[in-house]
Amino acid sequence: MRESRTATSVSARASIIAAGIAALIVWPMGTLPAHADPAPPQDASIGSASPDGDVEVQGGCVGNICGSVMNESSRDVWAIRNFTADGPESSSKWRRLAPGEETPRDQDWDGFYVACKASGRIATWTPPGVWVWKDFSLPAGYWMKISTHQDAHVRSQSC
Repeated sequence: MRESRTATSVSARASIIAAGIAALIVWPMGTLPAHADPAPPQDASIGSASPDGDVEVQGGCVGNICGSVMNESSRDVWAIRNFTADGPESSSKWRRLAPGEETPRDQDWDGFYVACKASGRIATWTPPGVWVWKDFSLPAGYWMKISTHQDAHVRSQSC
């Protein structure tokens, strides 16, 4: 009887963690909004990507947890403030992150763009209060959506 409850508990925890990780989405770069200041590179390549899960559109911070982007690479990264189910929102704020910079911790950022091939890790806050890490890699010229309960760490880029 005890083994049965343990298996159910492990299965329930695995479902919670899988749901948090499934919120990652990538898009090929398309037309950039004219209002972006300063503008991300206009010569981004376009490709195709399969989503890693369903889009989770969330706005604002949840308690003191906010979506954030950290640039740990040697090239610029572009953070984007708002995403819709179709990708970056056309009127959204963009922020260039130089190497070593990150988005403000008290603001919710919903994704990022890389001009070069990139890799890094996504940290997802999951109940009952554990960060779960997942590696990612992106082709050059792609966006990745992150959720309110995620931190994106772009660790390297190569052009």
